[in-house]
Amino acid sequence: MDTTHLRSRTYRIFESIIQAHVESACPVGSEFLCQRNRFGVSPATIRNVMVELEGLGLITHPHTSAGRVPTDRGWRYYVDLLMEPSRLRPEEEELIEGFSEPETDDAQEILSLAARLLGELTDGAGVVLVPQLSQGSYRYLKLIRVTPEEIVAVLISSEGLVRHTRMELAEALAEEELARIEHLLNQELAGMPLAQVQGYLQHVLMGSESPVYPLVKRALTLLSLGNLLEEAAALILEGSSRVLKAPEFVRDMERTRRLVRALEEKEDLIEILRRDLSADTIKIHIGSENRGTPLTDCAIVAAPYRLRGGVNGTLGVVGPTRMNYPRVTAIVHRMAQAVGRAFEG
Repeated sequence: MDTTHLRSRTYRIFESIIQAHVESACPVGSEFLCQRNRFGVSPATIRNVMVELEGLGLITHPHTSAGRVPTDRGWRYYVDLLMEPSRLRPEEEELIEGFSEPETDDAQEILSLAARLLGELTDGAGVVLVPQLSQGSYRYLKLIRVTPEEIVAVLISSEGLVRHTRMELAEALAEEELARIEHLLNQELAGMPLAQVQGYLQHVLMGSESPVYPLVKRALTLLSLGNLLEEAAALILEGSSRVLKAPEFVRDMERTRRLVRALEEKEDLIEILRRDLSADTIKIHIGSENRGTPLTDCAIVAAPYRLRGGVNGTLGVVGPTRMNYPRVTAIVHRMAQAVGRAFEG
């Protein structure tokens, strides 16, 4: 459907319905629009335009209410064809820009702060899909003894991503042996793509006459035992309680249950964000477009962020479909840029 299908007055009335519904979370009636805006027409004329918009599938009237609300199709039409970019306030720009020069080099902490700020600025739930460690390159491994048969391994990538795991050993390893394994891996693997580490070590093992064969074998066993090179996608979620306080969820417990399930289980949200990893721009998922998931009552605004070395993640905001899309889109876009710059140093 092209914008030429909406005449100037029809467009202005449709946009007014969008704006009023975003602010009130209630159906919007013709009398309210007539009082709020100077269209120069009567409430009856506005009702006729609303009937036209309803016929186009852009708005609907819930239950017996005389007012109208945008449909998912209406939101999509607005987002794709009518929405104007929003300008952020100077204080918001300053907060987001602060991520370009973080006070910490802990990647997890930076991403958690980004999710928190996204939620606070948009009054939604901030989400960050953490890049998988295996996308990055090897920097450093630290092996820490807890008990004679238990160690903690901490693997750090060149991009600042950290993975740590606790391992139960079949038999105790001497402190000197742990130090030798740590030294060997840090010397041999520095800068190597983590996705190639396991194959490289297995290739070394093929030369069983090598003097380092026993040591490499134990090193590979440790990496495999801790699943250090195989991790599930991780999602940081901040501010979910804000979404649950939105009027549409407060009024409808079934909607609330679906949202709570989606935010607790995370798999559906992770899958949506993973599909956006290769996107070149903002992606917006609206209501019924999330069919097959408990997120059909929500909208997700997401953008990829790029770390050094070509490592990618996705960040965004989850909220009701009644979202201030121009503002949320601007915030998500700016945050993705700022987070990317934070990892350039």
